[in-house]
Amino acid sequence: MTDVRGDYYLRRVAPLWIQPLRWGAAVAAASYYHLTYRIRGWGSLPRRRGPTLLVANHQHDVESAAIVASLSLRSLAWRYPIFTVSSRRMWEPGFMAERIPWLAFALRRANVGWLFSAIGLQPIENELHARPFASIAFALLQAGGDHPLDEIFRPEALARLPGNARRLSDLLAPAFFHAGRSLVTLSELREPYRSRMLQLTRESINADLDHFERLQKAGATIFSTPEGSYSGDGRMRRLRGVLSRLAPWAQIWVIGISYDPFVGRRLSLLYRVLPASGDEPLDRQIKRTRPVTVSAVLGTWLTGARGGFTEQDAQHAVATALAELPPGLFVDPDLRRSPRRMVRAALAGLQRLGVLARVSGTRPGYVLTSHRTHPQFPRTADIVAYQANFHRETLEGAGVG
Repeated sequence: MTDVRGDYYLRRVAPLWIQPLRWGAAVAAASYYHLTYRIRGWGSLPRRRGPTLLVANHQHDVESAAIVASLSLRSLAWRYPIFTVSSRRMWEPGFMAERIPWLAFALRRANVGWLFSAIGLQPIENELHARPFASIAFALLQAGGDHPLDEIFRPEALARLPGNARRLSDLLAPAFFHAGRSLVTLSELREPYRSRMLQLTRESINADLDHFERLQKAGATIFSTPEGSYSGDGRMRRLRGVLSRLAPWAQIWVIGISYDPFVGRRLSLLYRVLPASGDEPLDRQIKRTRPVTVSAVLGTWLTGARGGFTEQDAQHAVATALAELPPGLFVDPDLRRSPRRMVRAALAGLQRLGVLARVSGTRPGYVLTSHRTHPQFPRTADIVAYQANFHRETLEGAGVG
């Protein structure tokens, strides 16, 4: 039960008048993400619940909005949203332009943080050492003054920007959109701007943590990805940040998230929701909760493959790996039902991405190319190794290795 003061805090953050907008935003977000991505989930939250903390692994910016919108509609928590610990980048101009490239021309200046807030997303700073140039520019412009770039950034940072970018406001202009999304470390800022950014970051984090703790104590359901920034290599980062502040006040549930990036033109997101066990580290519980996908199994085999291989080789390798999985792991039902079809779809997807090339001859088949990137994972240099690392940790979560 929440006390009167706690309920007042919840009502202030999510007033009754905003509920039609919230439900409209949730329906719109769920519809958009289900059209743009292939999203499947298993497990649900009880409709009647007290302070609840949802702890998930983090691989992509889409997770918070997509999963929370889906869970909100499925759990029918009509009065208050599922609040989400979300990256402050989502409250900055251009966030959606990077996620919807075909609408980038219209969204490069747009700040849709108000829409995320209406759904229940709440910002926190999760990039403490490096951020996009545009993010630094947005923060310093809000703090006051459109300063020259050479006054703010060191030469090694300036060298990564177009020569005709002169002032902070240029980094938010559509003409410099792509340059503005590249990363810069805080150590590449000159004084006093480096100290100013560190101060702004500390103030923001302290205020955000206080806000989330008050929400949790008031009885809120909060979705968190306590790794902070998402993984670029498939390995989970250390759970930290808001987790230690919120866990003492809540019933914890884990959400294991997987992606199936080799299959289909729409990125496939799979997740499972389960109550946490109190006698085991949360990161291990999350790892074994994640659905096993054909991308993870095939990616693991491909990292050890030498030379060319045939579709039959890949089919046999995946079938063998599935037969050897620990019984406690959850396999994507499509993969369990039709492994041959899923392997065929994954090989076609890898060929479309340019990761695999067809070879002819006496033993026609495939070879891995040097191109290993995926457009939906811009921070990942090798999507095959990423999936192998991810699967290895899933097995570790089940006690293998």
